[in-house]
Amino acid sequence: MSVTNENNLTTSPIVQDHSTNSLTDNDFSECEWATDSNTDDSWHQSDDVWETQTPFIWGDNDGAQIDWDYENQELPERVPAEPKPVIMIDTLEKLDEFLPALCQLKDGVELAFDCESTPSEDENGVHIPGGGFGRDGDISFLSMTIISMNETYVFDVWELKGTTFERESKDGLSLKKVLESHDRIQLWWDVRTDWDTLFHKFGIQIGKRSRICGLMRAMREEGGKFMTSTELDDWLSEKDAGGDYFRGHGWRPLTARPINDTARNYIAGDTDCLCQLQNRLQDRLGHWAFRMQGKTVGGLTDAIGKQSTLQATTKDLM
Repeated sequence: MSVTNENNLTTSPIVQDHSTNSLTDNDFSECEWATDSNTDDSWHQSDDVWETQTPFIWGDNDGAQIDWDYENQELPERVPAEPKPVIMIDTLEKLDEFLPALCQLKDGVELAFDCESTPSEDENGVHIPGGGFGRDGDISFLSMTIISMNETYVFDVWELKGTTFERESKDGLSLKKVLESHDRIQLWWDVRTDWDTLFHKFGIQIGKRSRICGLMRAMREEGGKFMTSTELDDWLSEKDAGGDYFRGHGWRPLTARPINDTARNYIAGDTDCLCQLQNRLQDRLGHWAFRMQGKTVGGLTDAIGKQSTLQATTKDLM
């Protein structure tokens, strides 16, 4: 059956041959316009609301989906950073020497933390109650990087026990008070299991924090933006070597003393890069938050025809 519209436009049908999944001999439609000079050849104006609304163009409303200029920008040549000193705190004397540094902490993003759990048995094969993380778990080491001082400390929690967190300086500051403080932002590498053990084992409720998940993947993808290729290769190599060492020994070296350089570098490596990684990811987020500010909510408002009760701002996205 042919179809004739109001403009005397006649089309012949298109027939689908489903057996061959192709069009038959009538695979081209024929159009015949009326040649009568009195014929109204103007385009029919539809009353359908979906056809009469203002055209929606993605580019005009949301901007570029990917800012390739930003993603592919050439960064200035990076100068190798001074290596952060790794200071072991494994005695009360060293802990007392460290504590005065707590009163020199800055506000804002100042600290990076990470914990190491305990194995299920020690180097002699003796079972360790509460091995691993969790409510019944324990902590072998706490690594802490003070960003403004460019120093990384590794606390031997297995040896110092709760004293690591409870011992106070002359100013009344302790690691527990710093961890629970909301005066500054702490960076954590996937804080969930660490937090669980810190709370149930040591009664610590972590304060203001920002966590990064997928540290190794993030470093492989973004590390080259703030490290030289040599620095990044060294960091990845130390993490791989440390991981192989611990896994090969069933993680028992976490409670064996003294620890070697491979173990120490592995433990410290989780925090000494977090600040630069945070800055890199924050820069990317801030760039896109600025570009998208108001546009996402505005687009939704146009779509649903009413004002949203959740107005997005750059601060919300950060």
